[in-house]
Amino acid sequence: MPKPNNSCFLGLGSNLNNPNKQLKTAIMHISKLAETQYIQSASWFQSKAWGVTEQNNFINTVIEIRTSLTPLALLKAIKVIEYRLMQRQANKKWHTRKIDIDILLYGRQRLHRKQLIIPHPLIAERSFVTEPLLQLKPYLPVYLRQKLRFRQKMHPINSELKLIQPQNPKQLARQQT
Repeated sequence: MPKPNNSCFLGLGSNLNNPNKQLKTAIMHISKLAETQYIQSASWFQSKAWGVTEQNNFINTVIEIRTSLTPLALLKAIKVIEYRLMQRQANKKWHTRKIDIDILLYGRQRLHRKQLIIPHPLIAERSFVTEPLLQLKPYLPVYLRQKLRFRQKMHPINSELKLIQPQNPKQLARQQT
């Protein structure tokens, strides 16, 4: 088995069926993926729903993994976790969900396919992504830093988030094994 060599950042969110438990379960499944190593988790934040706002608040975090899976193979594995292992229901965009896992960054790669865009096109628009991502990766690529600076001027990040669980990077993976 190849040694996992691509640093990836995944955004996780849930607002159904005990969201804290859903995030822990998703992290456990991700840590068991072939050719993949769980590295750490950022703090967990509560945020208001984004897009469709008339729903429960979300709990969100970002995790770092290392993987030898290609971006599309990682996406396929994530969809298995979301839909088969965690029984996520297919619903309308931005509605309630048991689990949502997005590939935010995959090494330094940029990819634009119908099913996957890397970096995630809405990173700088979502404080529930940028705050935990910056905890794990404080030095973002220049084009993302520029987008983020503009967004921060318009909407201060911390004003939209409530800290739920402070960062304790390795503890979650140990709890699940």
